[in-house]
Amino acid sequence: MRRKEHLVARAVVVAGLAAGLCYLVWRALFSLAGTDLWLSLPVLLVEVTGFVGSALLVWALWPHQDDSAGDVSAVEVAVVDVLVRVHQQDDNELRATLIALRSVTGVGEVIVSDASSLAVAMAAVRTPRFLLLDAGDVPTTDIVKRLSRAMADERVAVVQGFGVSLADDSIEHGPHGRHDLTFERAALNPALSTRGCAIWTGSGSLVCVDALRESLMAEAGLEQQASLEVYWSLSAVMLSAGWRIAAPADAVVVAHRAEQVESNVHADRRARVRAARRLLAGCRRSFALRQRMAMLAWCVRPFSGLRRAVFISVLVCAIYAGSAPFTAPAWVLLATWLPGFVATSVGLSLLSGWRLRPGDRTRWSLLSMGPACSNWRAASSPTVAPLPGAQFGVGLVVAVTTMCLVLVLRGISDQFTHALGALSSEVLLALIVVALWTLALSLDELRLMARRTQRRGSARVVSTMPAMLGERSAKIVDLTPHGAGLLSQTAIALGKRVMLVSTITTASGVTEMRVPCVVRRVSPIDGDCWRIGVNFDDVEAALDAALVDALIEFCIVEPTWERLGVMPYTSVTEARRMHVDESDSDAFIGRGMLRFLSLVALVGAVASSVSGNFEATRSGAPWMAWLVVAFAGVIGGSLLLGLASPHSEHGQAPISEPVKSSSASPDLAIR
Repeated sequence: MRRKEHLVARAVVVAGLAAGLCYLVWRALFSLAGTDLWLSLPVLLVEVTGFVGSALLVWALWPHQDDSAGDVSAVEVAVVDVLVRVHQQDDNELRATLIALRSVTGVGEVIVSDASSLAVAMAAVRTPRFLLLDAGDVPTTDIVKRLSRAMADERVAVVQGFGVSLADDSIEHGPHGRHDLTFERAALNPALSTRGCAIWTGSGSLVCVDALRESLMAEAGLEQQASLEVYWSLSAVMLSAGWRIAAPADAVVVAHRAEQVESNVHADRRARVRAARRLLAGCRRSFALRQRMAMLAWCVRPFSGLRRAVFISVLVCAIYAGSAPFTAPAWVLLATWLPGFVATSVGLSLLSGWRLRPGDRTRWSLLSMGPACSNWRAASSPTVAPLPGAQFGVGLVVAVTTMCLVLVLRGISDQFTHALGALSSEVLLALIVVALWTLALSLDELRLMARRTQRRGSARVVSTMPAMLGERSAKIVDLTPHGAGLLSQTAIALGKRVMLVSTITTASGVTEMRVPCVVRRVSPIDGDCWRIGVNFDDVEAALDAALVDALIEFCIVEPTWERLGVMPYTSVTEARRMHVDESDSDAFIGRGMLRFLSLVALVGAVASSVSGNFEATRSGAPWMAWLVVAFAGVIGGSLLLGLASPHSEHGQAPISEPVKSSSASPDLAIR
């Protein structure tokens, strides 16, 4: 960030915090009289925690000169062992990591661990430092050299490498196309690193064995199984012992795998809340002030789901009970709350290099309500299979359903029964506007709005390899380690078992491909040509190791390096294109029911605004009623467009053009 942008970001965020502080002072002193405290106090608590969280993030992101680095030129890059952690990843993902490590400089022995005790796994390491990776993550060829630079400071215990997710869509991607953890990886942790207080997050890190052994001995009661909770807890132990944790963000050193299993993402988000709770509960007296502040700043996002759950609960209760949480003159909101809200959001975006965009904190908190509220339960036993069905977004689905039902009941009451508590027109309309804003963000996060379709799956690498499919000549136009898409001049029977013969060219050499496969799809395209999709038949049993390695190198490792810009003799613009065949249906009754319920709720919101329109007109605020009507119309139109648009996007993907995302998930409670 240039100096001028720094100054603008600081000025904007300071102005926002000042306005927010003035608003909170007014709220605490003048807005509680005559209100129902069971509503007004939780709302005030939500606002205070939001302000404190924003202030902590501002402190963490505030530009700070990192003077901890030593003489980088004097650092000797020694050979290090690599510990590859396997936890619910398949064999192909593990192979991708191991194949990538063949080309990484400075690597000694590679140790594969099944996520057992860190102490047991560390006993197999023979070097003073080791590189930690999760199976499925692809490191760059210079990861050891880049991470070793931060070890110039002898106080550094862990160097957490900068990692990105190259998937265009996954369960962890928002409707805007960005990964949920981008802010932590690219902005927050590097900013904390300049203060020596970064957090160890696991994969892609270079670890000092002595520091880890010392920390494990100091925290005897800590579970030593390699997991996110243990990494965060060990971070606190290391910091309290005087070690430093660095997280340089000068270059990407690892590409993280895309998580496609929803129960795994749900477990990860729950683990983040438990780890954050453990961090706060275990704050040590030996912590310096900056270390305490760093721990608090790191815990802001994991705990935001709890804050959002309280906010929605109070909002629903206020609309149903007909009781205002507080009353405020319009001039107070316009002079303090609105400038503070807008300026703080924009200022945080500028300080983070636009990696935390306005609305991102709200989106994260909405989706993480379920994991945050359920984290008090004991973690699932590793021997018990995860429950089927959607879990990650179930809290958001419950919240949306509750808001919709309350809006419907409020509309019926205001128009016909008058059974719910009466509210002044201005207060009622203000509550409905807030409810519609929350509902719109929630529906967008569930990808029910226009142009927010869910398309997930494994991407195929575009190719132009000649092949023989049985006795037919064909051309392979896309390829994965599990199957291929071909063009042929003649059709073939579905379910037929044939032999696919071709060659695969990679940086390691040319490999002959003879794969027994099963025809899964045959469809005509323009002209006398057929699109044929095949699945490889029992790849692990039928193929030799060299061919499996070649497939994974061609389809996973080399495309990743090309997109990272570290593939020799290639550039980012020459990266292999990806496309997938999208599913031809988006039929899931839960999505349709939620859309229908949301549309009915919008009718209820409009009914409430119309019922109070004449009173609002007499009181001089007719614009609020029309604002509700316009807002509801926009949301309803987007819902209807979202219902219609997926059908035009599904079906067979163009062969000659890359498609960014993958097949639509039929589950509702995921994004």
